[in-house]
Amino acid sequence: MASTSQGPSLTSESPAAEAAAGDSPVQALLATAVSAIGGAERSGQTVMAQAVWDAVADGTHLAVQAGTGTGKSLAYLVPAMQLAADKRGPVVVSTATIALQRQLVDRDLPRLADALREPLGRTPEFAILKGRNN
Repeated sequence: MASTSQGPSLTSESPAAEAAAGDSPVQALLATAVSAIGGAERSGQTVMAQAVWDAVADGTHLAVQAGTGTGKSLAYLVPAMQLAADKRGPVVVSTATIALQRQLVDRDLPRLADALREPLGRTPEFAILKGRNN
């Protein structure tokens, strides 16, 4: 398990998630997204995005705990968009709260779709699906 005082705490079945590899496709895409939305690079966000990418690539499970301001949403949405763009199929993101659903659909995903249109070669599409109780 890797942990830093500024970054997320990662737990994974994969050694690949232990450390972020330099200049991977997902890191370049994350840098593009952060720049396009006027954000600042955050080391914890970069580590998390790489860990998400590695876990999906390896087919392993990953649990991430990170504090407020880490940029968790972008850190999992950017790899998800890259995976979908690579035609690996649709990606499902499940949230625990309606507030996070709204944040993703109303703010984060539209901004990311615009920011990543050119590097992905197409405009990412997204939809919100709600269960019976929501």
